[in-house]
Amino acid sequence: MVKDMGKESLLELANSIIEKDDQVKIATLSDELTISQVVKFFEKQGRSFTKTMIQNYIRVGVLPPPVDKRYYTRNHLILLTLIDNLKSIYSLDEIKTVLEPIRNDPSIFEDDIIKTTDVYNNYLAVRKETLGKWKESLPDIFDKITGLLDKDGIREDEKNVASAFMLALAIMAETIALKDLTKEIIHEYIQM
Repeated sequence: MVKDMGKESLLELANSIIEKDDQVKIATLSDELTISQVVKFFEKQGRSFTKTMIQNYIRVGVLPPPVDKRYYTRNHLILLTLIDNLKSIYSLDEIKTVLEPIRNDPSIFEDDIIKTTDVYNNYLAVRKETLGKWKESLPDIFDKITGLLDKDGIREDEKNVASAFMLALAIMAETIALKDLTKEIIHEYIQM
């Protein structure tokens, strides 16, 4: 049975996304993990990394190489988490381009303009605030879509699927617009 699409169910979905805890639990970890330990750590966090993925991130320059060619630090784990979040929409090249201005020497963390922990904490804070504003706008979008479907004469028995479709389409359009804006910011202010 298909669930009914309504403001309440939509806001429940939004809350589940907002409340999703993306934060890396690294407080008790040592600062010297092998790549196998890193993969196991992320498995316990519910994230999927392979040795090949991590090595590829190093190869393309989005992640600094391990210390002494073997050990990964907390900064590596934090950056891997950020990469994992961003790669669902952005390519590794785009992520690398965005990170470049704050990474003086991409092979180390010590000279970064903004400390990796601060970048990640700032990302989480801005993400939470942005998602809160997004959630506030959802009821208005839902009302707008309901009005459009009424105007289009959509039958009551088809409104549920039509509403879900239109909401998905509206969010996809917003995602595209935000990605286009991101590209312009990268082009105008980061890739000079």
